Amino acid sequence: MFLRSLRRPLCILAAAMVALPMLVAPLSPASADGSKEDKIAEREEVDQQLEDLRIELSDVNEDLSETYLALAETELLIPQAQADLEQAQSELEDAREEDRIIGERLTAAEAEEERLSGDVQEGQDEVDTSNEELASVALNAYKGGGMPNPSTIYIGNAAPQDAVDHSMNYRLTMASQGTRLDSLRTDQAVTENSAERLIAVRDEIEQLKIDSEEAVERTEKAEQEATEAKQALDALYETQKTQSEALETQKQKYEGDVSSLETRSSTLDTEIQELARQERERAEREERERQQQQQQQQQNRPKPQSNSQAGGSSSASSSSSGWIYPVNARLNSNFGWRVHPIYGTSKLHAGVDFPVACGVPVKAAHSGRVIARTYNSGAGNKIILSHGVMNGRLITTSYHHLQGYAQPVGAQVSAGTTVGYVGTTGSSTGCHLHFEVHQDGNAVNPSNYI
Repeated sequence: MFLRSLRRPLCILAAAMVALPMLVAPLSPASADGSKEDKIAEREEVDQQLEDLRIELSDVNEDLSETYLALAETELLIPQAQADLEQAQSELEDAREEDRIIGERLTAAEAEEERLSGDVQEGQDEVDTSNEELASVALNAYKGGGMPNPSTIYIGNAAPQDAVDHSMNYRLTMASQGTRLDSLRTDQAVTENSAERLIAVRDEIEQLKIDSEEAVERTEKAEQEATEAKQALDALYETQKTQSEALETQKQKYEGDVSSLETRSSTLDTEIQELARQERERAEREERERQQQQQQQQQNRPKPQSNSQAGGSSSASSSSSGWIYPVNARLNSNFGWRVHPIYGTSKLHAGVDFPVACGVPVKAAHSGRVIARTYNSGAGNKIILSHGVMNGRLITTSYHHLQGYAQPVGAQVSAGTTVGYVGTTGSSTGCHLHFEVHQDGNAVNPSNYI
């Protein structure tokens, strides 16, 4: 019972010892791979955000743009660096707590070892003493000087009372020897149990010392990682400060450029408005000629009703069906007003952007006709398509920053026909397609069509 009661708390502590290292154990290969994948995903997300920012800075001087992007990258990395530091500090606290618990258990086990060692020695001394006493009695008996024969107790006594006294003394002597023998057996059992417990405690101490060394190694590693995480975060803060100062200097250097970023109060594009007017006149003229030819060829047939929504044999359409994305890429920088990231001015973003590599084919978003191929410092190489009259308005699409053209002016195209190639011409700091949709020259949200 005593042995079981002693081992019970040791078992509980052993269970706790098995569970505790799980809190701060080194990463398994699976979790390490997961951490690596997370880091890759985080880096890809940062790169995507930087790519989006680069597109927004298409109308900014290259030096100023690169300075701003460097600062933006630093600021995007800071949150993850803060999270890494918090995780490293948490792991360090867990490692130190594990080390403390193991130290306490080791101290308790060593105290238990010392106590059991004393009990075993004391018990062994008692057993040895009892063995000596019993051996002495046995030797005396063997030599004839030991305990008397029971018959001699009653022979040679002068008086009956003497015989009774001798008899009583004999029984008491025999009882004492039996008790001593029982005590010896008990002492031997207790000593053996204590010795077994001592062996178990010493095994536990040996394992605890191994665990303690491993805990110290984990603590040292956690301390190093926490230090490195703190240094990395401090370095990012220092870089952020330096880059912020550089950005202010660059802004002052190119402060005259802000005049080109004035707020636009209208979605009207005069160039496309004029092209749309010409295209409408052409479409109406073609429709009149077509109707005249039908009248001449079919005098006996009812006069066909004029289709005010026609815009050419292949470009006319009366619905928004048949529209596709001009490139197979994610859409970013939605249509609408936005605040410039550096100067804080408001400007209309008259289309949508598709971050995609230079050289990727650009497709016609709808069937139509190429009505212009132009170049300017803002849009770079730009191709404009007419898609005819829809719901009383002439619909056009324009594709900006092209590397090159794939169709001549006047070409009839279907949805999906290659009309150009993605580039970074004009006011652009990275390969992407800027895509716009206009109704009679007024920019509208392309998401209503594609």
